[in-house]
Amino acid sequence: MNRVASFVVLTAGLIVASCSTTAAAPDAGATTDAGTSVDLRIDTYNLGLAGSFVPNESARRTALLSAFGSLDTDVMCVQEAWYKADKDSLVAAAKVKLPYAVQFETNLDTPVTDNKDANGATPPDYTAAPCVDTQATDLTAGLDCLKSKCSTVPDSDDGKTTSTECAKASCALSALRLLGATDKRCYGCLAATLPTSTFKEIREECTTNKHGGVFGNGQNGIVLLSRYPLSNAEQLVLPSTWNRRIVAKATTALPNGADVDLYCTHLTAYFSDTTFFPYTGQYGAGDTNGWIAEQALEATQLAAWVTAKSSGRRAIVMGDLNATPEDKANGIGDGTVPAYGAKTLAALSSLKEAVNASYVPSCTFCVSNANTDGDQNSWIDHIFLSSFQADATLSANRTFDTDAVDGMRRDDTGKHTVAGKVPLSDHYGMHAVVRVTR
Repeated sequence: MNRVASFVVLTAGLIVASCSTTAAAPDAGATTDAGTSVDLRIDTYNLGLAGSFVPNESARRTALLSAFGSLDTDVMCVQEAWYKADKDSLVAAAKVKLPYAVQFETNLDTPVTDNKDANGATPPDYTAAPCVDTQATDLTAGLDCLKSKCSTVPDSDDGKTTSTECAKASCALSALRLLGATDKRCYGCLAATLPTSTFKEIREECTTNKHGGVFGNGQNGIVLLSRYPLSNAEQLVLPSTWNRRIVAKATTALPNGADVDLYCTHLTAYFSDTTFFPYTGQYGAGDTNGWIAEQALEATQLAAWVTAKSSGRRAIVMGDLNATPEDKANGIGDGTVPAYGAKTLAALSSLKEAVNASYVPSCTFCVSNANTDGDQNSWIDHIFLSSFQADATLSANRTFDTDAVDGMRRDDTGKHTVAGKVPLSDHYGMHAVVRVTR
């Protein structure tokens, strides 16, 4: 088995994509009170650099990198920078103000840290590629349709899917044959690889690699950035399907002498439509919606890891958890999707949301965002605290929530696509200022 060891990118010129210790000092940021406290600015943001799965990627990528050159924060957890080139560009763009970075390389064969499901059973390793025999034939038929009707390079194996909308409209019948199979792992492989892989890469991965069917060749989308030095970098590789999910951890040393453990993650997405997004993984544990069970399992492992690694030390957990509280009074959740993230949030109940008393809950994955096809307002991007004093959070607010890029967006009816301004991502970010005493 070709296992590529996990690879961490740290600071001080130790390895690639780090910043030199002789670089100019970042702009003044956190404030101190007679050297006893630091008001730490914290951000989490999902970039949505996910190929044809999220619209306007090319235009947004350039604008995102520009925005990262002027960030006004001390610690940032970034999600959905799926490819190393994007990670490296991001680190380079942010290095003047956030000179320390941690990232890990993963691939299709990267082992899960704890491979047990929610019942404590270890799923057996796959013995064959997702698409074999008749399903391999059906996959080829589907790819031939896409090459003809929805390709960036028409009639070429080197092309990629122009958009998920085109794929659904023009080649749905080909996918339905895979969807109708008892074992839907081949359909899952196509769904996971379609947004960014060439047709040649999809065919090869899905028909020859027993671990095939993970977005971006098994790379993860996580980067942890900091104004202050980072040490003790580790990763937790989570049990996941269709995307490689990890938690990146490091410890930051603040100027008042305090150390804080940082955790950055992006948990499994929740799909309510299991007809066209069937759960095809090994961690469903018999749940009627395997995506819910897998996400809750990841949250349970995350909470246990924070407890084991930080053990009473102050810790900050950031990221896109794909789990939302329901708050109809503030327009979050419409009640049509029951228990959306309830198990996940319950697993993380030992953590405290980093919001102050006056914060009005707001969606971060919103119907109003022209980049997203979400059908309800959700607050899925979070900053949590562990072992902080009760009043540690001084302020909180939503970020990156303005239209900033020329692109294609849905009109007011939601049925047509028109030219117009769109936000930098299909997510909005979260920002909090937290006081850290010595």
